[in-house]
Order: sequence, then structure tokens, then C-alpha cells
Amino acid sequence: MKKLINNSLLVVALATFGLSFSSCNDDIEIWDSAVLDYSGSYVVQVQAEDGTVYADYSDDRKIDIYNTSDDVPNELWITDYGKYLEITSKFFLTGDASNFASKSLEFDDLPLNISVVKEDFTPKPTVAGETVTKNIWGAKTALVEGKILPKAMTTIGGNVADSIYMKIKFMYGDVTFKSVEVPVEYRADPEVAEFKWKIESSAYDAASGDETYVYSGYRYTGFPEDQH
Repeated sequence: MKKLINNSLLVVALATFGLSFSSCNDDIEIWDSAVLDYSGSYVVQVQAEDGTVYADYSDDRKIDIYNTSDDVPNELWITDYGKYLEITSKFFLTGDASNFASKSLEFDDLPLNISVVKEDFTPKPTVAGETVTKNIWGAKTALVEGKILPKAMTTIGGNVADSIYMKIKFMYGDVTFKSVEVPVEYRADPEVAEFKWKIESSAYDAASGDETYVYSGYRYTGFPEDQH
């Protein structure tokens, strides 16, 4: 789902007509995206609102921000690869990279967090039409506020990098799954019926409470001296 649009067609066209870039541009790759100001990998530490640290820089905790397949402004994916606070979710934002937030903080307006809401859980269904509801922490996430500031941080290696700050709310949700039959062409044995879970609906579980975490750090530089 990650997509960055480059100018590879231009390169092909230039090569076709016998044209080339000058040697000073040999290592340049030209990229573009509707969310370019946000996009990239970031090294972050993660804290609860009370200051409890769940991941610090020494863990080399990284998150990725990247455009959707539609590649439109202020619509992007955030992936957090952490073992406890997992995120792979689409965010619809207001503002710009210097000051942004989710368009809505209401549960019903937010996409599901597909890192934790998974359809391949067990036990697997044996017939079509079964339903099961799971209470899931972090079923949806909302970006309460965020900022990416160019060249606002100095890394431990002495390099200047863009800084990032995000406050993200994790919400409980009751997610209902319904069993459906797997199409013949996707079965292990075409002669044997198979069934799988599909997301049917979700509802906010306000009683279980939300938890908000602060992500802060800098854009990944790739330099070895910046490894914690």
C-alpha cells in the first residue's frame, strides 16, 4: 500500500531518445508525493501522558509515514512497528505538516487499526453466517495533535534533522466479524468448502477508557553515528 511516485517514466523517455543526465546527477532519485512534507521514517520515543516511557531512543523505535494509494493531500498511513503500541492505520488530517490533527476524533469517523483488528484469528469458522464480537484495545486510533518541524533537532551524532511530535489516542472497540465462504479459486482444495472471518461492524467501547501516548523524535538520518 505504500506508494511513492517517481519520475521513472521521464528517465525511460530520456534514455529512449539518447539523452542522459550529467554526471553530477548520477546518484539523484526524484520522488514526489501529495504528503511529501510528512513522509519518511522517524526514530521516536513513546510516552504515556503521565510521563511513563514505553519505548525510548535506545530501542531504535521507528515509525513510517507514507501516502495512500489515492495519493491526496492530508490522507496518509502511519505504521508503528512496536510490540505493544501497534499502529497500521489510515489518517485523515486537517492542517499541514507544521500543525496537524485528525479531522474527527469520533470513533465512528475513524478507520480501523489493521495492526490489531485482524480477520485471521482462531477458531476459524466452519459455516457461513456465524458472528463473533471481540473487544479490542486500540481498535481505532486518532491523532489528537502533531507537528513536524524542519531542521529543529540535533541527533546524538550531531546531525540536524526534522523533529516530530504526535499525540495519538488509542480507543477500545467492539468489533463484530461474520463468517463467509472462501471463493473456490482461493481454497487449498477446490472441492472442500472453506470459511473465513470478515469485519462486519465496530462500535465504540467508551466504558473501557481511551489511552493517549506521545510520540516524539526525529526523521531517520541513516547515519551510523545516530544509532542509539
